[in-house]
Amino acid sequence: MSSHEARTGKIRMVGRFLWHYVEMVIAMSLGMLLLGMLWNAVLPEITRIDVDTLIMAADMTVGMALWMRVRRHGWPGIAEMSLAMFVPFLVLLVPYWFGVLPGDMVMSIGHVLMFVAMALAMLKRRDEYTRHQHRLRIRIPSKWLWRGAVVLIALLPAGAVSAVNTIGKFGDLYGARPDAVTAGPASARLAAGHDPAKPTVAFLAATDGTNVADLLGPYEVLAGTGRMNTYVVSPGRRLVPLTGGLDLVPDLTFDELARLLGERRDTLDAVVVPALNKPKPAELDSITAWLRQQSAAGALTVSVCNGARTLAASGLLDGRPATSHWWRMNGLRADFGNVDWTSGRRYVDDGNVITAAGVLSGIDGALRIIERLLDTGTAREAAQRVHWRHYSPGAAALIPTSALEPADVVVALNASYHPGPSTIGVRLTDGIGELELASAFVSYTEHAMVGRTIAIGDGAIRSRHGLTFVPRSTLAAAAGDLDRLLVPGVDAARRQAGGTGPAAGGPRPEYLHTTGEFPFDPVLRDIARTYDLQTARWTAKTLEYPTTDLGLTGSTWPWPATVIPVALTLLGAAAAITTGRLFRRIRRAGPQATDEGPEELATLTEPSPAELAQSRS
Repeated sequence: MSSHEARTGKIRMVGRFLWHYVEMVIAMSLGMLLLGMLWNAVLPEITRIDVDTLIMAADMTVGMALWMRVRRHGWPGIAEMSLAMFVPFLVLLVPYWFGVLPGDMVMSIGHVLMFVAMALAMLKRRDEYTRHQHRLRIRIPSKWLWRGAVVLIALLPAGAVSAVNTIGKFGDLYGARPDAVTAGPASARLAAGHDPAKPTVAFLAATDGTNVADLLGPYEVLAGTGRMNTYVVSPGRRLVPLTGGLDLVPDLTFDELARLLGERRDTLDAVVVPALNKPKPAELDSITAWLRQQSAAGALTVSVCNGARTLAASGLLDGRPATSHWWRMNGLRADFGNVDWTSGRRYVDDGNVITAAGVLSGIDGALRIIERLLDTGTAREAAQRVHWRHYSPGAAALIPTSALEPADVVVALNASYHPGPSTIGVRLTDGIGELELASAFVSYTEHAMVGRTIAIGDGAIRSRHGLTFVPRSTLAAAAGDLDRLLVPGVDAARRQAGGTGPAAGGPRPEYLHTTGEFPFDPVLRDIARTYDLQTARWTAKTLEYPTTDLGLTGSTWPWPATVIPVALTLLGAAAAITTGRLFRRIRRAGPQATDEGPEELATLTEPSPAELAQSRS
C-alpha cells in the first residue's frame, strides 16, 4: 500500500468516526424531542429539576440506543454509550441534592460531560466505529440519505445556538447570586411598627425564586394604603431571588411571623401567593402545610398567576372555581382536575379563597383584598395611587381569553437568537416604588426574552414601602459588560433632573419613569422602540395588560433575530455539501472499498450519477 493510500484510508476512517458521532447526536436529539412531547402529553407537569433531568437523559439515551441497534452495533457497545450519556447527569445531581450546584448548572455541565464521555466511549471501541460496517436493515436510496443528512446537518448550527441561548436565558431568570450573602433578622424592627388594629397580610416568597411582578405589584397596592401590616414571609432566612436577578431580603420567616402575631395577640388576615420557581419538595411541603394552617385559622388566601399551582397543591382549591395565567391553564387542568378552572376574568372570588389571573391581574386581586378587609373607597384610592386604569369596583373585570397565535413565535426567536442589546443593568435607588422595580426586571427577561438584567448598586436599598433589596454588582464592576443601564423610578429621574442622580459610568443611564403613570407603560413603549412592536405586544399579552392606549411605536418585527437562524441554516447546509463533496473526492482518489471498507459513506457523501441511476432502477 502506498503512503497516499494509507493517508487516504486514515482520512476515511476519521470521517466514518465523526459521522458516527454526528449520527448519535442527531438520534439522541430526536429521542429527547419525540419522547419529551409524549411525556408532556401523558404526564403531569414535572416541577422537580432532578426528575426532569433524569427523564431528559433517559430520553436521549433511548434515542441513541435505538439508532445504534438499527446500525447493528453490539449490545456491549450500546451499553457503554448509554452509560456515557446517562452517568454525567446522575453524578452531577449528587452535589445538587446537597445544595452545592444550581439546577441550571446540572443541565449545562451535564451536556458538556456527556459529549466528552460519548467521544471517549467511541475511542475505546474505535475499530467498531471506523472499520466495521453497520449497514441499515432497510434499503434507502442513497440520494435520500444524502439529502436527509444535508438537512439535519444544516439545522444543527441553528439548533445548537437556540439551545444554548434559551437554556442560558431561562437559567438566569432565578439564578442564585454567586456570593454567600445572608439576610439578618428584622423581626424586632417590624414588631415595633406592628399595629394590631390594622389587617395583617403576608406575602409568600420561596427561597428558590419568586415572580417579581406577582409579589411586588400587590405588595405596593396594599402597603401604599398605610392601613395594613404587610410582610414578606419565607420558610428560611436566605435572600430570595426574584425574576431577573433581583434579590429580596424577606421580612420574616414563618416562625418569626407566628411569634410576632402571638406577642401582639393578633391574627393573620390574608396570605398572597405569587408564582414560585419550582420549590424543592421539602420546602413545598412546608409551604403547603403553612397555607393550610393559615386558611384553617381564618386567613383569606389569594393566589396570583401561577401561584394558583401552589394553592392547588395545598388542596385549598379542591372543588372550587379558580383562575390563573392563560399560558398555565392546560397544565393546571391536567394536574388538578378536581378544580373548576375558568378563564376570561381578572380574578375569581370564592369566599375565603381568591385566585387572580396572570401577572398584572394581581393588581385587581390586591384591590379585591382591600375591598374585603377595608372598603371600596380605599380600594379606589389605591388604584389611583398606582395609576391602575382598569379597576372594576366590587366585581372582577372581564379580560380576553388568550391563546398562542402564529405571531407569538417572536418569543422563541428572541430567546434563541436576539442579538441585543441583551445585558441590561438596572440601577437600584433608595425610595423606589415596588412596581417600578418589577417593571424593569420582569418585562425584558421573562416576558420579552430580549436579554438578562443585573441589579446594580453600591449597597442594600430600601424601597418606597420598606422592602430591602441587595444588588449583585456595583456599577464600576459591571460597566464594561453592560449594553444598557436602566434607572427605574420617578424619584430617580427627578433627582437626575436636579443634578443629584446616580453617578455616570458605563452606558449612558436611561431613566424609565419620568412621569406619573402606571410603571409598565413606559417599559412597554421602550421595548417597542428599542426592540420591536411584536415583542412589546407579546410582553403585554403575557402580562395580561391592554396596550390600546399606550401609543406603541417601533419596528414591526425582530428582523435581526429572524435573519440569524436563516443564515446559520444556510451556513450549515454549505458546510454539509462542501464536506460531502470533499469525502467523495477522497473516496474516488482512494482504492475501491473492500469488505473492510466504508461502504456506508454513501450516507454522508453526495451520490454520483451512476449511483443515482442505480437507485432509480
